[in-house]
Amino acid sequence: MGIFRDHKKRQQLSQTPLYENYHERVKYLANTDMPIDFLLAGELAQIQTFVIPSISRLLHRTKQYEHAGTKRLDDTRAILTECMADTVHSDRGQLMVEQLNFIHGHYQISNDDYLYTLALFMVEPVRWSETFGYRRLSEDEKQALYLEFRDLGEAMNIQQIPEDFYAVKRWYEQYRRENMAFDPANRAVTEGLIRGMQQMMPKWIQPLTSPLLRTFVLTMINDDVALQALGIKPPSKPVQGLLRGIMKLRSRLAKRINIWQIFDYESSLIYRYYKSYPGGYQVRCLGPEKIISRLPATEKAAVCPFSGSVNRQREEENEVAMNAKNEANIVG
Repeated sequence: MGIFRDHKKRQQLSQTPLYENYHERVKYLANTDMPIDFLLAGELAQIQTFVIPSISRLLHRTKQYEHAGTKRLDDTRAILTECMADTVHSDRGQLMVEQLNFIHGHYQISNDDYLYTLALFMVEPVRWSETFGYRRLSEDEKQALYLEFRDLGEAMNIQQIPEDFYAVKRWYEQYRRENMAFDPANRAVTEGLIRGMQQMMPKWIQPLTSPLLRTFVLTMINDDVALQALGIKPPSKPVQGLLRGIMKLRSRLAKRINIWQIFDYESSLIYRYYKSYPGGYQVRCLGPEKIISRLPATEKAAVCPFSGSVNRQREEENEVAMNAKNEANIVG
């Protein structure tokens, strides 16, 4: 299989009944067919959760995005990787789900907010592919996404998950209409996430990349109503047009060329790079430091060996910076 896009593997997967290989289909999409699209759609899905004030207020109280945005982004991606790499039913997936449930057990989160967040990871990759992808996802691929994340939702004890992709999409749209509203916490958490993305870049290039990355993220959200609820002004129309044009050229190129047919995405720097974990992450280090430090050791996994060190130092540095900023505002 060369660099020119080959659809044989996707066609082979489609020959097997969906309920027998939905995990393989999603893994093929995320690791071979359109990995960068799935990566970006997953990152941007997090921003869509912030339009719901009950979600953003909790995140604002924890300060995870505002004080440790890069770690929160790394943790979310690593947690999804652990849950989905070998399915949530595998030992690897079950261990991560147990930790995820332990973390969430320390917060009061409604079932609807859980379900809304879960739905975004089904809906956003589809919406992204329709706007920026080289092709739209097939009906079976949409249902495969639904089945894969339904398994995760059930493992997380999320109740009343609708019966298929389109039922989830209808539920999601209604919940968003009824609950989306501006709140100062929406903007605060979103700005924290964007700063976390910006800080993933090397420090020497951040003055150049930070404004470009912010503009790119706000354009790729592709949702003016969501930006209004976030309290963030969208980029100018000419700038958005330029970026959309670049993405359209990318999609046209991707129709013909797919480098992930000759390079292993799971071995690539893009897949393996975690700014917060330069030596690679350990499962028991994923999550808010104050909570993972309480995780009990088991035969399958010990406690995080870095508990209380790097993350606490980072929290203290952020708190000092925030206090200095508040004092400057008071003086001004």
